[in-house]
Amino acid sequence: MSANQGPPPPSSLQPQQPSTPARAQAPAGSVAQPGNEEIIYYGPAKQGAYVFDYVKWIFASVAAGVLGWGLGHIALFQSWPLWVLSLIGLPGLLWTFLRHTTTRYKITLRRIEFERGVLSKTVDSLELWRVLDVKYTQSLWDRVVGVARVTVSSTDQSTPELALYGLPNPRELFERLRDAVQLARHSNRPMELVGDGHGLEHGHFEQQ
Repeated sequence: MSANQGPPPPSSLQPQQPSTPARAQAPAGSVAQPGNEEIIYYGPAKQGAYVFDYVKWIFASVAAGVLGWGLGHIALFQSWPLWVLSLIGLPGLLWTFLRHTTTRYKITLRRIEFERGVLSKTVDSLELWRVLDVKYTQSLWDRVVGVARVTVSSTDQSTPELALYGLPNPRELFERLRDAVQLARHSNRPMELVGDGHGLEHGHFEQQ
């Protein structure tokens, strides 16, 4: 006697559809590192920020010129080219100009590069994820000439504190640098960094 049999149960040996492999997920709250570095600022500080350095050498030239004029009234020195004394400050003025124009800052979303040197070049680099605090200060004279000092404190042993003085648009630079530090620390999540990043949520802002 035959009996109607239903369809055979699916065999466990039948080929299975390949499952989608699991992918590693980025940690919650992390941000992907940008492929290229956006430049926040590149260039020298404003010459007006170092006006006292120029005034110093101008004063030296004026004082030497007055001295030469006084000595010219003495018979012993009347034949001497004492007017040359008024040029005594020119080498200092030239050196000050070259020193300031060859000092350049490159600030990106990941690091600060500080280049200096007239005859030889030295470049220091500070990674933003090492930064603990960004501070903005502006004295009365700074407000008159339109500059400020942005001080960056970090865990970098070679550059524990870096002062950015006289850069254009200092308040905007301070705010963008503060945000870039937050982004760099959030992206890299370094194990080396110590401290609680005091002041980085809103930064430090002082006017004297």
